[in-house]
Amino acid sequence: MNDVTDQILSELESASKDGLSVADLLDKLGIDPEQITSALKALMSEGRIMQKQETETERYVVRTVLTEDSEPSGLTDMNGCPCFHCLKISRCGVRQPESPVTCRDLEDWLGADIN
Repeated sequence: MNDVTDQILSELESASKDGLSVADLLDKLGIDPEQITSALKALMSEGRIMQKQETETERYVVRTVLTEDSEPSGLTDMNGCPCFHCLKISRCGVRQPESPVTCRDLEDWLGADIN
């Protein structure tokens, strides 16, 4: 890792679950915005941080550390999950008219994410 990445991780760890926006990181670190953006993308692709969507500003938080005996998920994030915008969600579940087991949209999304 490089110095910028270490500084960003340190600031995000200090912010705890509230996270920091890119503007917050710029104020705290005084680093070139392109370097911050590049480092954030790298950290997200490594699964070390995640984006926390808020109403006005995207914030970044450190992901929970996996224990040695846990297996990482095959899904890197939930972006694009059809369940989040499904009009049938209120009727979806076990012994309901709609089910994740029979949902073609969910199946397609899961298949696309794994491949």
